[in-house]
Amino acid sequence: MPFIIVISLMSGCGKKEPYVYAGVELLENGNMEEGEPGDPLPSGWGKWGQGATEEQLGHITYITDSEDDNSYIKIDTITKENNFIYAYQSIENNIPKGKKLKLTVKIKTENLTGGGAAIAIRCNVKGKAAQFVSTQWKIPIEGTKDWTTYTVELNERVRSDIESITAFLLFTSDTSGTVYFDDASLIY
Repeated sequence: MPFIIVISLMSGCGKKEPYVYAGVELLENGNMEEGEPGDPLPSGWGKWGQGATEEQLGHITYITDSEDDNSYIKIDTITKENNFIYAYQSIENNIPKGKKLKLTVKIKTENLTGGGAAIAIRCNVKGKAAQFVSTQWKIPIEGTKDWTTYTVELNERVRSDIESITAFLLFTSDTSGTVYFDDASLIY
């Protein structure tokens, strides 16, 4: 009998309680409603890419849909190998050191083929990635699909040396089609 009790006690040791997010929002204008029709992007958001042409970056646009009373980011282009583009937002103040991060984004796709879309969190030291997590190669975001919520979590705590955090809305390499991003939330 004592042997069974010891095993029973040991099997419960080392279990971690699930991380509880405080729900503190880090993104500015994550719902993408702030901005004017004709603005290149919603307030607080930027765009860039690796190997991106000005034409490709021009296909990252801010859409205000008056029928649905909704605004979002649309990317509609073609990327090649080692070429990707993205909308992003960086946080440089009040870095939540010692906390875990969760990025949630609503995404809609139309005829998206190839690498597809992805969302990512990058924690930087001196402008270089020190901690990184992405849905790419883990959760396919492709094809034609109505608005769906996707989530990625940084399962380690933000390091004490992190200087900035960036949330990415990605149109990955070797991709063609259309993707829409809305209601982004980065919490700790």
